[in-house]
Amino acid sequence: MVETHRVIITGNNARAKSAVVADKQVEVGGVLTYDFWQTRPGGPLDDVAFGTGPMKFYPQDGGTNFRYFEIPAATTPIPPEQFKAMVDGFFGFVGPAARVDTGRHPFMHTTPTLDYIILLRGEISLQLDEGDAIPLKPLDTVVQRGTNHSWVNTGEETALLMAVMVGGK
Repeated sequence: MVETHRVIITGNNARAKSAVVADKQVEVGGVLTYDFWQTRPGGPLDDVAFGTGPMKFYPQDGGTNFRYFEIPAATTPIPPEQFKAMVDGFFGFVGPAARVDTGRHPFMHTTPTLDYIILLRGEISLQLDEGDAIPLKPLDTVVQRGTNHSWVNTGEETALLMAVMVGGK
């Protein structure tokens, strides 16, 4: 199902008064990542990329990415060769350096970022290197600090999460 969401971007006009500088509709639906906003380090507040093409998975050191992402329900069986292609495609997108230890889950990965992640819809668990998977309910928040992790959908519907990623080292 494709949904349309409004993104309003503010800024200062020529008279230094706050104003709407963009009012856009963004389609969200399917199993994808939806990038809304990216800032670059060291620039003014208007030094951003929006709607200019796909953002890189990681923001630059000191920059930010704002996105939604979806994790499909695990209720549909996937043939092993298709699952392997999905895993390879994921690490092709995020980069091979993200694949540190996938012993607990094939999608375990690290990021050179500080992430603020909120589960908006569905049921998901956070898998870390040690301990049991941590179940989350809508509006639960994770501060992900560059550690090896994976998201596991434990429900019967696609889970929707929101993330703000802050680039680091």
